[in-house]
Parts: sequence; structure tokens; C-alpha cells
Amino acid sequence: MNVKWNVGSSLLAIVVATAATATARAQDTSQDGEGSGNVTVLEPIVVTGSRIPQQISQTARTIYVVDAEEIQAEARSGKSLQQILAKTIPSFDPASEGARTSYGQNLRGRTALILIDGVSMNSARSLSRQFDSIDPFNIERVEVLSGATSIYGGNATGGVINIITRKGKDAQEGLHGEATGGMASGFSGSRDFDRNAAGAVTYNGEYWDARLSVAGTRSGAYYDGDGTMLIPDITQTSTAFNKRIDVMGSLGFQIDDSRRLELSGQYFDSEQDSPYGLYYGPYFAALANPDLFETRNGYESDFNPQTRRSMFNATYTDDDLLGQEFLLQGSFRREGIRFNPFPGTSPYFYFGGSSQDTDYYSVKAAFIAKPLDGLTITYGVDADRDSFTSKQNIFDMATAAQTGGLDFDTLGIVGLYPDIDVSTVAGFVQAAYEATDRLTINGGVRYQYIKTEVSDFVGAAQQIAILNGTATSADVIPGGEVSYDAALFNAGAAYKLTDTQEVYANFSQGFELPDPAKYYGIGNYALSGGVYSLLGSVNVGDSALEAIKTNSFEVGYRFNDGTYRFEAAGYYSTSDRSIDLNRTTLAVDVVDQERRVYGIEASGSVRLDHGFDVGASGHWVKTEVKADGGWENESIGTASVSKLGGHLGWTNDTLSLKFSGQHVFQLDDADGYEIDGYTLFDLTGSYTFENTDTTLRFGVLNLFDNDYTTVWGARAKALYGALADEAIFDYKGRGRTFAVSLTKVF
Repeated sequence: MNVKWNVGSSLLAIVVATAATATARAQDTSQDGEGSGNVTVLEPIVVTGSRIPQQISQTARTIYVVDAEEIQAEARSGKSLQQILAKTIPSFDPASEGARTSYGQNLRGRTALILIDGVSMNSARSLSRQFDSIDPFNIERVEVLSGATSIYGGNATGGVINIITRKGKDAQEGLHGEATGGMASGFSGSRDFDRNAAGAVTYNGEYWDARLSVAGTRSGAYYDGDGTMLIPDITQTSTAFNKRIDVMGSLGFQIDDSRRLELSGQYFDSEQDSPYGLYYGPYFAALANPDLFETRNGYESDFNPQTRRSMFNATYTDDDLLGQEFLLQGSFRREGIRFNPFPGTSPYFYFGGSSQDTDYYSVKAAFIAKPLDGLTITYGVDADRDSFTSKQNIFDMATAAQTGGLDFDTLGIVGLYPDIDVSTVAGFVQAAYEATDRLTINGGVRYQYIKTEVSDFVGAAQQIAILNGTATSADVIPGGEVSYDAALFNAGAAYKLTDTQEVYANFSQGFELPDPAKYYGIGNYALSGGVYSLLGSVNVGDSALEAIKTNSFEVGYRFNDGTYRFEAAGYYSTSDRSIDLNRTTLAVDVVDQERRVYGIEASGSVRLDHGFDVGASGHWVKTEVKADGGWENESIGTASVSKLGGHLGWTNDTLSLKFSGQHVFQLDDADGYEIDGYTLFDLTGSYTFENTDTTLRFGVLNLFDNDYTTVWGARAKALYGALADEAIFDYKGRGRTFAVSLTKVF
């Protein structure tokens, strides 16, 4: 294992050193007339910063755009969307291979707001499955806005990741088709086999356009670098033995030259149905003797992990309404999430499977006015409602005990958390002023009002006792409602030093409401005569959950002359409150403890002669909370890790190859838990068959078959280690995996 790590570290150092050397060499051998002086800084447009297309060079913050070509090349070579973004976006945490969850995968050390076409994937509950939501086949590009942003407000303290889907308007004129199919395996056993297929029909005409697509995947067993089948993830679940289908459709109408109506919808279903489970020993003896834990065949359950989502989105734009541009968007998202059967200890030992449902409605309206030369004002209102319900399947303990946790049959269903309804109304004004040809000033304010409604609720443990007949009734924990409001400000400036380089700085505020379901509905009961009497509780009336406001500062530099590209930013964000997780009950609390995150991110690349390109990126981040003795490292359960990556690529007319690597640095916390550092390398490529519109893509992931614990595996040990032996939460990464796919465009 040490040999693999040393080899990996050395090769990664070579890649990064090569990038630096190549940059210096290319600076000495200047390119032709397309080089320095003729290319404007970072021309790609974005919509995340101001909700209207805007050049990056006019934006006083760090922004990345990952285009369709890169996404498809990486995805068809075997990578997930989380892996692609983790390799591409310096300040986005490393992805945990095989994990369904993105828990703790932060942007600049804080929560990111994940959007699909502007529709929020975040919910009142922090379920961390925002990326288990779309197949990469259906993605046109991903726009990443780093840092807190008052234009979006809540749950965007770390930034915004907006996934833009493929639509008919993006295609060439006429009727077209596309089909792709692929497979992947580590050849560690007969069940180590993944397959995927997708197809789309696209039409783009003068007055209307449409796209309909279906994408599906089916995965098999996952094995680590030593050839051992991975431990089943009983916490947040994995994507081993998983079936996924993503159906998307869009329809656009060009009403006239200035008005457009666009409708889109999605059905997404990702479900695990594994024949392998975690064996707890006869009558759960492994809980006392952890050596009995093992992964075994023969697992059966009538309740399996799943993410199911339906979404509808309608957008109307008018380029000239009352002399202004106008945008109106309405959306609806219904989501159902299931988790693996998991042991609980209150009121006595049991197994329960959580299911949690969300209905999300939103309306957004914005005007874009240009009252003066160089001045653009965007203003509007947002409104959304998030309705959350949850329940818990309680399993027959006799059957589970006799089979050592390999057979789960539902005995009954009880409540898990109170119903939570979160309603938000906000107004915002954002202005950008081109003070000179080189200086652009930005500033704005957002006022946000949030109302949280919590239902009456009987404690989850008491409901289980009633189901099992050890009690007859229980008092209700009172619900209620509480409201919050916040004024969020931002200001910044971008200055072009030359036509190819620019500096910028900004200040912005974000707003975060911690998970209310894991806070409310917790009661202290006494049992007498079969009746649970409530002695005290966490409820809205006595101890309302407090919101967290974040202040963020950033300075940055950008350079792009068409051959060389480099950008770097330093940031500092602080909040006067932090979230504390009880490792035994998994309940959360907001404590008056200062939290700060600061770091530096950078990326650079250079295009060389003869089709070569080299790039490197890195992120150094520090997350701390203030204790009596001063600042100390935050728990690895939520703190971000630093990383360093690089790549060397080569492309000609038909063949492309890319060798890339990433090192995740070690991180420890004040409680003695740590994330061990590791280095991974991938080799990906493609071959295009001339005159056939057919592309063969291939990849070897974890090229050197490194055996390592993922970031999520380390976090899971810290978060759940108080409930059972930490070894069963030591989730490894997948070993060397070969992938190949074929794509045909008609």
C-alpha cells in the first residue's frame, strides 16, 4: 500500500512539475497572432451570478464553466458527475467513489446550492443527494459560482452549482439523433460489471425546438484495490448493484423575435437492489464481537435505497417588456428518498428504514433594465415552498435476528420526523456599472423572509413502542411556526489590467437554515400504565432553531490569452454560529460558536504545440471553530479537505489521450479523527471514426489500483462510530476499473 502511494505521489508531482515547466517553455516560445493581446479575458458567458448572460470578465468573483464536451468525454470514460466536478473545480471537495451521498462535499468549505436549470435540488432537510439527480448524458454544461451570494440567498453560503440541461435550441437545425452505450468492470469477479445506454432525439426549427432523451445505467459489485468486495454502505447507501433511469424532455416555442416560452420535465429513478448485505452475526452477535461482521450473499429486503424524482419547469423570457428584459420561471419538484435498514437503540434495539418525501414549488421573476450607458440593474422577486414529510419502516426483529441482518420484512410504518413546511419570499436588486473600459463595479441587496411550520409530533421512539405493543399512547410534542428575515448585501469590483488579465475583489453575505427535522420533535418521556407522558421537548415555542448568516471576502486574479490560462483566488468566510451534531442521537443543534473557513484556490493550463496540453489545480482550505483555548480544527464530518491535481493531454484529429491525477491531503480534527491522504490516477481517451460521427471513449480509473478509504468513509466513522464498531463504516474506494463506450450521432 505504501509503495502504491509513493509511486502515485511521485507521478502526481511529475504532472504538476510538467505543467509548470511547459508554461515557462511556452512563454518563451510565443504562439502566432492569436496570442497575447488579441483575446479578451475569459469570454464564456454565465447565468449563475446575475441570472442573465454575463461575461466572466465583468464578474467580480470566481466562476467556472464545465462544458458539454468535457462532461461527455469524462462521463463516457466511466466517471460520475461528482467525480468530474471534483477534478475540474478546485474549491469543490473530492468525490467519494461509489458513494450515493455528497454529504460534506462542500464548495469552499461551506454548503453549495445545487440547481438544475435554476431549480433548487436542496431541500429543508440536508439529504445530500443533489447529484443523484441526473445522468451526465443530459447535461449541456455546469456553471459554478464560488462564495456566498446574496442574489440567491439561502443554502448558498459556499456558492452555486447550476446544472444546465441539453435542449433542442442547443442543437443544429433539423432533426437529429444520438445513441450511446458502454460498460465498465474491474474484472474482480463475475458480478463486477456495469453497463449503460442512452439515446436522444432532437429537433431545432425556426419557431420551435424539442429534445427527448432516455438514459439508463445498471451497476454491479464494487471491489477495492485489494480485490475485496466493498462493505455495503448502511448509512447513506452506495451505487453498487444500482439501477438508474433518467427521462428528460424539453419543448421550446419562439413566439416572436423577442419572446420565448420553454417547458421541460424530468423523471429520475435510482434504486439499489443488492444481493449482498452486511452480516451482523447470529442474533447480531457482531455488535459485541466486531470480528463477525462481513459482507454476505443472500441479502433480501422489502425496502431498498432509492432516489425518485419528478420535476417540471416552465420559463418565459421577453427581451422588451416595458423597455426591459423580463424573466419568469415556475417549477415543481417531487422527490422521494429511501435509506438502508439501519440499527437504532431507542426505546430498545430495532432496525428501521427511513423514507423522506419533498414537494418543492418555486416562482421567480426578474427584470433587467439599462437606464444609463454602462449600467445594468437586475431586480425581482423569488418565492418558494418546501414541504417535507418522513416515515420509518420498522422491520420484524425475529426474522432479522435469525438471519443476522440479511432478511428485512416490514412489521409496520411509523413517523420519523415532524412534517416541515418552509416558505420563502425574497426581493433583490443587483447592479453592475462599467465605470470605465477597464473597471466594472457590482453591488446589490437581497431581503429574505422565511417561515418554518412544524407539525405536532409524537416522538419516534414512542411510536415504535406503540407499534410493538409495549405502550398504548403518547403525548404530542407541540408544533408551531417561526419566521426569520435577513438583509444580505454584496459589493465587488473587477479591473482589467490588460486585455488578457484582470483582478477582482468582493464581499458577500449568505444565509443558512440548519436541518429543522433533526432539531425539532425530540422529547423526554416517562412511561406509566402504557402511556408516555411528555416531560420536556425541543419545540418551536420554547427553543426555536436559529439561522446562520455568513460573511465572505474574496480577492482574485485571472489571466487568459488563448494559449495560457491561470486564475487564483483567496477567500475568508466567517459566521458567529455553527452546527453541532450529537454522534449518539444524530440530532443537530446550533451553538454560539464562531466558525471560519479560509483558503486559496488556483488552476492553470497551457496549450502546447503538436496537440499537447497541460494543466494543474489545487485548493488549500482550513475550517476552524472557536473553543475556549482558541481556534481548533472542525470535525472531519463536515470540514473540507485540501487537494492538488494535474493532467497531461494530447489530441489530434481522431485520437485524444489524457493522464490525470489528484492527491487528497490528510485532515484531522480536535476529536482525534482523521481523513487519510491518498493519490489516484486516471487514464482516459477517445477515438473518432472519420466521416461516421461515431466516437469510441475509454478509461482506466484508479490506474494503479490504489487501496484507500474514501473521504466519505472517514467521515462516516466519525459521524456514526458511536453507534457500532467503526470498521463497518470504513468505506473503501473502488479499485482499478476499465470503461469503454461508443457514441453515434445521426
